[in-house]
Amino acid sequence: MKLLSFILLFVSCSCFALSSEEFDKQYQNLNGELNKAVINNMIYSKDYDDKKIPLSEKIESKSKWCDLTKTRINLLDFVIQNFSSYKEWVKKNNLDDDSSLDDFNKFYENQQKSYIGCMAGLEELKID
Repeated sequence: MKLLSFILLFVSCSCFALSSEEFDKQYQNLNGELNKAVINNMIYSKDYDDKKIPLSEKIESKSKWCDLTKTRINLLDFVIQNFSSYKEWVKKNNLDDDSSLDDFNKFYENQQKSYIGCMAGLEELKID
């Protein structure tokens, strides 16, 4: 009975696994979105303490920072959900990454907290 349960669990889990090509396509798409978010953040980055900068520009800057954090979370979530495919992709592309799933989970949690703080800071700016 335990063997049958294990086989059913294995088959059901493997049905949802991404092919190498599917993983690569989705990973590259999310990575591209992250690159766009990084560039937008750099373009719109403002000094929040500078009194000469209009509030609307500070809000836009903070919004881009929140977008960057959210995009990073999306990529991390994808890697965590497909960690074995990620490790295969790393190996296939001859990349050096000894990160563990635990490392990704910790970074994900950190980014979640950062995003919550970012959104709260954005709301504060909008209220001022």
